[in-house]
Amino acid sequence: MAEPDFEARLTRLFNEPPAFPDAELFTAQIAASLDRGWALRRLLIGGAGVAAGVIAAVQLVATRFSAELQTLSRNGTRDLNADIDLAFAKFSEVVATPASMEALWLAAGLALLALGFAVTRAMEEF
Repeated sequence: MAEPDFEARLTRLFNEPPAFPDAELFTAQIAASLDRGWALRRLLIGGAGVAAGVIAAVQLVATRFSAELQTLSRNGTRDLNADIDLAFAKFSEVVATPASMEALWLAAGLALLALGFAVTRAMEEF
């Protein structure tokens, strides 16, 4: 059986961490390195998100308009108004077809999700 005096002294030693003269400097250095790491992570994640969004948009447009873009580039001497009318007609086809409307809804949903993430991140910062 342990002595009560020894038990009290041992408990007090474990409850009170030792004081170091450079504790504040150490804490500041650790906080600064953690902040630097988070800033870099945020930058990398944001850059990856932007790159993925650009790639997705390019693929969406390329798969839908690849034949039309090839035709337009081949016939570069055609009338500009005819090209604009053709582009508007193709855009109305995109909006009118069910698969394209699903893609638009998906893009709108992802944009709302990104906005929600941005708002929660801004609220965490303040």
